Amino acid sequence: MKMVKYYVLGAIAAVGLAWLIPFWFIKAPLVWIAFSLLAVSSAYLFNYPSLFRKREDGSIPFYIRWLFIPFLLGSGSYNSWARKNDKVPAIQQIDENLFLACRLFGSDVDTLLDYDVQAILDVTAEFDGLDWSAYQSDCTYLNVPVLDHTSPTMEQLNTAINWIDQQIDAGRKVVVHCALGRGRSVLIVAAYLLAKDDTLSVKDALNKIKSVRDTARLNKRQLASLTKVKQGGRLALNKTLTLVANPVAGGGKWQTYSDDILSQLNPHFRVDVMETTPDIDATMLTKKALHKNSDIIVACGGDGTIAEVAHALIGSSRQLGIIPMGTANALSQVLHGFSSKITPINTACDLLIKGYSHDIDTARCNGELMLLVAAVGFEQKMIERADREEKDEGGQFAYLRGLWEAMSTNETLTMDISLDGAEKEQLETPSLVIANAAPVTTALAQGSTEPSVVDGKLDITWLTPKSSADEQFLSLAELVFLTPDGKKQSERIRHTQASTIEIHFSKKRAYAIDGELREAETLLIETLPRSLSVITLENGDAITRD
Repeated sequence: MKMVKYYVLGAIAAVGLAWLIPFWFIKAPLVWIAFSLLAVSSAYLFNYPSLFRKREDGSIPFYIRWLFIPFLLGSGSYNSWARKNDKVPAIQQIDENLFLACRLFGSDVDTLLDYDVQAILDVTAEFDGLDWSAYQSDCTYLNVPVLDHTSPTMEQLNTAINWIDQQIDAGRKVVVHCALGRGRSVLIVAAYLLAKDDTLSVKDALNKIKSVRDTARLNKRQLASLTKVKQGGRLALNKTLTLVANPVAGGGKWQTYSDDILSQLNPHFRVDVMETTPDIDATMLTKKALHKNSDIIVACGGDGTIAEVAHALIGSSRQLGIIPMGTANALSQVLHGFSSKITPINTACDLLIKGYSHDIDTARCNGELMLLVAAVGFEQKMIERADREEKDEGGQFAYLRGLWEAMSTNETLTMDISLDGAEKEQLETPSLVIANAAPVTTALAQGSTEPSVVDGKLDITWLTPKSSADEQFLSLAELVFLTPDGKKQSERIRHTQASTIEIHFSKKRAYAIDGELREAETLLIETLPRSLSVITLENGDAITRD
C-alpha cells in the first residue's frame, strides 16, 4: 500500500537522522517521529484502525494523541492546507437528507445548523470528532473508524448505511465526513445510494456524487471493494422488526429480559417496541405494525399473545417471530426445537437474526384462529383448574396439578362427530384433542407422531372410556411412552386425521382453544394450509418431521 511505504520511509529517515545527529534535543523528537510513523504503519499493515482508540463520542484518549502527535501534526497540516485550497465547499448536499463533508471544525457549526443537520457519521479513525456540547448544540453521532485511503469492512459498511437510513427515517438530516470528503466518506455515501436503489450501478452512484462534489474520487482499492459488495448483493438495509410485548405474560418476564433482547436484536434490525395494555391487545398493535410496513413482527409473550399477533398476520407476506415468555410456550417448542426449552430467549433471538422462514398451517375453530389445539375433557379441565396466579407462581407445575385433578374426575363425554363431511358418528370419551401443532409436552395430543404443521391435516386424539381414574393414568402413560406403532395397537388410544371436523354436544359446554376457554354447543374446526409465515429453524427441521 502506497501510504504504508511513505510512513515506513519516513520512519527510517527519522531513525537514520537520530543515529547521525548527536544532540539529544534533536535526537529525541526524531525517535518520537519514527515511533509514531511506525505505529501508524502497523495500523495500515494489520488494517487496525482501532489503534487510535477513538471513543464512541469521537474523542481520542490523551495518551494516544501524545503518541501520534508527529503523525497528527503532519496529516492535520496537510488537510488544513488542502481544505483551504479546495475548490469545493466543506459541506455539500448530495441527496434530500444526505450531505458529504470534510473533517468538521467549530467554524462549520453554523453551516450545519443552517442545513438543519442533526446526525453526523464520522468515518475517520485518526482525528477527534467535533464536540457539539462545546457549542451548546445536540447532534446524534456515530464513528465508524476507517484508515485513510482504505475501505471499511463489510460489517462497518452495513453498520454505516443502516445507521444513515435509521436517522433519515427518524426525520434527521445526515452528514457523512472523512478528512477531506474525497474517499472514505464518498464510498459510504455511494454504498447507501446503492442500497436504497438497487437499479443504480456503482458508476451511477459515483456520478451522482461527483455531479455535486467534483473532488470526490475512490482509489483503485476502494472502487474494487465497493464494486465487489455491490455485485455480491451484500449491500442491504436492515429489515424493520416490531416487538409486540405482553408485559404481564409469564409473571412479567418482559421487564426482566427486554434489555437483553434489544441488545441482541438492535445490531441486526431496526427495532420498534409496542406493549399491550388492558385496552389495547396484540392484534391491534400488530395491525399498527403492518401499517408501518414492519417486515417481521415478533410476539413476546405466551401462546395467547402469539395467537393475537398471528391473527393479524394470516394471509399476509409478513413474518411472525416468537420470543417465548409465557408458561407453556407450546408453539415456540414446535417451531424452535428442543433447545428452546433450555435457552428459550437466546434461541429465539438467534433464529430471528438468522431469518429462516417457512409457511405453516393454521386452523379456525368456530371462526377463531387456532394455532395449537382445541380440546374438551381432560385438556380443557386442566386449563380451567390452572388459574393465572398459580401459573405465575408455579409455571407448568400448575398445569400438571390441573391435569391430575381433571383425570381424577374421569368424566365421560358424549358427542356426535363428523370428519371431512362424512356422516356423523357418536363418540364417548373423557378426552378429545384436535391438534394443528403440539409439542411432546402436550401429551394428550400425541396419539401418533408429533403433529405436523405443514401437512394440511388436523391430528385428532381421544381416549377410550375407563371405569377408574387409575386406568386413565395408564392411558396417559401410553401416550407419553409408547412408540407410534405401539399406540396404534393400544386399546386405550385412538387417533385419526382430517382437514375439517364438526362436533355437536347435547347442550352448550366448555372447550379450550390454545389455552383459552370458550363455550359452544357445536364446534367446527377446519385447516388453513400454509397460511402463516413464521421464523423457525433452518430447513424447517422442527416442523417437517415425518
